[in-house]
Amino acid sequence: MVAMPLRRSAHGTPIFHHSPAAPCGIGTCHPHFGELLQGAFEVAETGERRIIRALISVHIPSADGSVARVILEPSRLGNFLPEAGRTGIQVRPAHFRKCEIATRLALDAFGMKNVAATVEVTTCVPEGAGMGSSTTGVVACIRAVARAVGAHRQSPVIAAPHLQAKLAVAAEHACDSLMFDCTATTILFAQRTGKIIRTFNGPLPQMLIVGFDTGSAGGGVDTDRQPRARYSRDQIAAFGCALAVLERAIAEQSVALAGRVATFSATMSEAAIQNPLKKPKFGELLRVKEGTGSAGIVVAHTGTVAGLIFDPALPDLRTRVREASTAIARIGFDCIRTFSTPC
Repeated sequence: MVAMPLRRSAHGTPIFHHSPAAPCGIGTCHPHFGELLQGAFEVAETGERRIIRALISVHIPSADGSVARVILEPSRLGNFLPEAGRTGIQVRPAHFRKCEIATRLALDAFGMKNVAATVEVTTCVPEGAGMGSSTTGVVACIRAVARAVGAHRQSPVIAAPHLQAKLAVAAEHACDSLMFDCTATTILFAQRTGKIIRTFNGPLPQMLIVGFDTGSAGGGVDTDRQPRARYSRDQIAAFGCALAVLERAIAEQSVALAGRVATFSATMSEAAIQNPLKKPKFGELLRVKEGTGSAGIVVAHTGTVAGLIFDPALPDLRTRVREASTAIARIGFDCIRTFSTPC
């Protein structure tokens, strides 16, 4: 998706125009900033051990993501066939195909199979950066459909997070975990099935992240066209060890341990067989991490952004952040945001 500016009122709310007689719903979804951990994990499922690809996203709930407005059109009825390109959904911008499909799937799921709709999506999330450009739009659409159907029926309609994940995977084949709350728990999420593999009791430690874009010169990445990274048996075993370290990091709210896991995951991504999304100058970034006392480096495994992790409790935090920003710029990357997560 191409980032578009949100139109806002003086109070900061998105501005949309629609007929007051038409059932309308508005949904939003925040972005994320890469993955603290992503790889392949051996898990027990239905009595067997299976290898499942999964991730733990770094949510940014305080940041602007995508906003969707859905207007139902009961007067336009028909049997719509998404696989044949006939969804009954008019979407703006017209190339937001995944949002179009998600809107159709959500209407069908809420018992509105013969109802058409128009949907408008605005987003602040850059395409191909690894911040959830597709998933923020898709989830915002699903949430907007639920509110529009609720307005039509004059009764609240709940879009449970697990349903949102199921519909998001159906619309875009693989999605991020943005439909789930990250402020109380941490989840290991299977991005290609939309299922939670494991839940940790507690959020990720609060971290300050100096974020930058490693692909500013070459533009974004079309993640849909990228092959899956391949891992050896030893690497899969190492992911299991990293998960145990992360469990301790969450229990102790340790930024140092979380940073180790993030650096391990980023390094494994660089070493993965057939990984076309390796970060340029990764060795130099690791040296910047060491030189500034950063706890770790987090990357988007299917995108261009990366960030240095710092403990917000450091007494010389401002100095370290300033040094990190200068070093990153010297390498040739653009700093795009410094933020705290997960809350």
